[in-house]
Amino acid sequence: MLRAIFLSVAISAVCFSESVIAEIRVSDSLIKVSRGAGKAAAVFMTIKNDNDNPDRLMSVRTLVFKKAVLHDTITSADGVVKMKHLMMGIEFSKGEEVIFTSGGKHLMLMGPNKPILTGDSVKIWLNFENSGEIEINLIVGQDN
Repeated sequence: MLRAIFLSVAISAVCFSESVIAEIRVSDSLIKVSRGAGKAAAVFMTIKNDNDNPDRLMSVRTLVFKKAVLHDTITSADGVVKMKHLMMGIEFSKGEEVIFTSGGKHLMLMGPNKPILTGDSVKIWLNFENSGEIEINLIVGQDN
């Protein structure tokens, strides 16, 4: 079954599922490419699970970068900030909205296969345990 979800800010998502229409909503996306060598980028967005059941974002893939990793930002008791790889993914309860933000949960893209410039499109696929794969096109903005 094919269900297209139209989103703002130059994002389109298409969900493929054989038995259930995935109601995963992605909005407010932003991709920030690191300054300098531009060897990494962070993706911030809001994901909402409008399904009747919980779901889990298991992984992310892209052809534009060598590696895509789900991260959370952890601050230790002594103030040291570290990135924690979320190897088990991110759980979404029924109706839950998770905001990917700087200083919190986010997606790291590492090792670009080519220079990433303002206006470039970066396609990613979000792999959900129950809803399947959702394709998103992100546009690199000027404020990166």
